[in-house]
Amino acid sequence: MIRLFLTALLLSLPTALALGQTKTPEATEAWQAVFFASPAKALPLLTAAAISHSAELRALEIDKSLDELNLKLSRRAILNSAALGAGYVYGNQASIALNDPLNPNQFTTFSSGRYQIGASFNLPLGQVASRGTQIRKEELNYKRSEATRQGQESQLRQQIIQLYQNVLLARKVFTLQQEALVNTRTNYQLAEKKFQQGQISLQELSEVSALLTSVSVARESARSQYDTAFLVLEEVVGEKIPTLMTSTL
Repeated sequence: MIRLFLTALLLSLPTALALGQTKTPEATEAWQAVFFASPAKALPLLTAAAISHSAELRALEIDKSLDELNLKLSRRAILNSAALGAGYVYGNQASIALNDPLNPNQFTTFSSGRYQIGASFNLPLGQVASRGTQIRKEELNYKRSEATRQGQESQLRQQIIQLYQNVLLARKVFTLQQEALVNTRTNYQLAEKKFQQGQISLQELSEVSALLTSVSVARESARSQYDTAFLVLEEVVGEKIPTLMTSTL
């Protein structure tokens, strides 16, 4: 009977605060079957959601993209030394002057338009010598950004595993504390009857009552730790766990 009571109680946890989205016993059992009984399914779902939600990883991804752009710019930097130019002029600056046979003292000039186009290339030797080093530097910056992001993702994966284990442990501790509370309450009820029948003293009844109070406090503390562990995991994941666990069902 006690086992049935505890099973029913655990299905209602981790309290309305942490698991208020659950609407039916079937839905409760469905997500709990994945979360508590199938770590191989639960952890990939939790990890993927946490990676998608992580602001730190998004910032590192932006840094990586910036380093990739810098690498492309350094490879094209040599083009900064090349220039193309074009122009159009009109006038007698480039005209031809011919002697007029009828009037030797006069000349005839012809003005015309001219198009100009050209290219120039001016590359300092220092830039030539350091181009390979600059490109290599940007390649290393890009690789460093990628390694930093991978390291942050690995730390996040480890964090999810630890937080998940914290929830499982907190649930187990709460289960044990609930069993202890049920047993202690039963013992107190028996002690009350014995006291009424004169079989035990008031001091003995007080000791059982004090034990019941202590076990009740321990049970509430375990419940609080369970709820806290659950909420911390949801905060890192960025999504309600019951919804996440049933998203693939």
